[in-house]
Amino acid sequence: MTVNMRNYHIDEKNKILNIDLQCESGKEHKAGKIRFSLVFEGSCGKRYFPVSAQYQQEIDDCRRYMASVRIELPYIFFEHFPLPEEKVTVSAVFCNEDMLWINTAPMIELPGELFQPQERRRSAIREISDRILYIFCTILLPVWILDGVLAQKGLHRLHRAADGRQGKQAVFYHAHGLVKDWTGYGYSIREYKTNYFKKCYERARRNEPGTKGILFLSERRVDAGGNLDRIRQEVQKKGYVSREFLTETPIHKLSRKEIRRCAGLVAAAKLIILEDFVPQLHSLSLRRDTQLLQMWHACGAFKLFGLSELGIVDHLNQSTRNHRSYTAALASSDGVVPFYSEAFGVDDHIIKPIGVPRTDIFFDQKYASQVRERLFQKYPACQNKKIVLFAPTFRGSGNKTAYYPWEKFPAADIMDQLPQDTVMILKNHPFVKKTYEIPLEYQERIFDLSAEENINDLLFIASVLITDYSSVIFEASLLNLPIVFYTFDLQEYLDSRDIYFDFASFAPGKIVGDRQTLEKEIMEILQGEGEEAKERSISREQFCRFFLGSLDGKSTERTMELVKQLLTTD
Repeated sequence: MTVNMRNYHIDEKNKILNIDLQCESGKEHKAGKIRFSLVFEGSCGKRYFPVSAQYQQEIDDCRRYMASVRIELPYIFFEHFPLPEEKVTVSAVFCNEDMLWINTAPMIELPGELFQPQERRRSAIREISDRILYIFCTILLPVWILDGVLAQKGLHRLHRAADGRQGKQAVFYHAHGLVKDWTGYGYSIREYKTNYFKKCYERARRNEPGTKGILFLSERRVDAGGNLDRIRQEVQKKGYVSREFLTETPIHKLSRKEIRRCAGLVAAAKLIILEDFVPQLHSLSLRRDTQLLQMWHACGAFKLFGLSELGIVDHLNQSTRNHRSYTAALASSDGVVPFYSEAFGVDDHIIKPIGVPRTDIFFDQKYASQVRERLFQKYPACQNKKIVLFAPTFRGSGNKTAYYPWEKFPAADIMDQLPQDTVMILKNHPFVKKTYEIPLEYQERIFDLSAEENINDLLFIASVLITDYSSVIFEASLLNLPIVFYTFDLQEYLDSRDIYFDFASFAPGKIVGDRQTLEKEIMEILQGEGEEAKERSISREQFCRFFLGSLDGKSTERTMELVKQLLTTD
């Protein structure tokens, strides 16, 4: 693949770069689009900006893709900016079919002054007028709610603030979005409580003379054996001072007392450790000596996340502060560092390819034996059987709308085609609430363990993994477990979510799109006749080396060394 710049234009007043890019690839590349990154590099480091080029035409021996990108330059760098008089180079980088990163020569040089932050403070008069307008809009709130009802009936589009919401909630957020666009103020409880959290933090920071110890902070369930759980155990063993604020309750549902407590803990911590996104944290200007370690829960880089979704997720703006506060973030290999740098909007030296602590169990034979013994004792019907593990991801826009179309995977009908010495384990994504109804006659051959067992433990007893777009493929690859990708809605999914690579060339297993082919492939694997998918351009070894190269059973040990280092950083 090659990437070239066709032309560019700079709006110097608003500090916006408009750039047209052209990519060319071989005819064997059949994808409708190609992803790569623009790289902005100056004295303060480099940042990656996501680009998606769409297929245009086939010429001679190549396929041509085009992209037009609008970039707000003051939001490329965060907190640390290039000097006004220096030059910032702009180049492109992409990962080729051999899983090697290729950098182009610099395309253009831009003056550092274009990257300086814009002063956007509102004048006192504007502040007062916006507040008056907000009061007026609030009086007319029934009008905006009615407008939301009409939008739900299809007369026009709902405001982007209502994306992923249904019913009355969608109508409310439609009205909220309209009023906020006009006045800068809205009715979101999350925004209100985030602002309250920020005020509490500033107050606690003034009252707290300094920082010390570790704070474990999470807004999601802390899984046993997960990154945060493993590091927390090690911290306690080594006697480090630590506190925690662990909850499954998002900030808009926390009481004011809980918010004050959380803000106080954040203000007093020398090191804050996360394993997922905590949005309110990025609204703060953290103390200079506070370190923020993001351990992230996933391995590799599969589905787009964070700032990589710019231009795809409507409500995601380049000006967001989300993720950009991290002092360090873990990654599973050197190969995925550019993806994480792009997704978090940070310099690539922030990304530490030292491994993922929770994966250490896959290199622990004693643990593997104990898990198998425990599971077979708990589920004796699985012992001495071939086990098909079905672990799909969800459809829908998020937690509130998540579902899986079970009519596409009638487990009982599939089991009819498989040998009697086969059992099937269903493992739903945690977001999916509706489960598959197991017929009475299959109670001893089909088990839904979504709520009972950790997916990583189930991999130790599986004979084959059936999935679609789930990142569980990375853990399964560590065990060299055969994988079948059941992707009946591949194009639809790629259009709505998108991934970092061409799916067909990167997936470490056979891709099937219908039930009959799925049954045939499962049968061949169970009989020991399954083969590596010949249409893939990389081997399983290449896949593991690129995505999982830092995983060797010592990730926890290296992470603790990083914790020690961050605790002593000024």
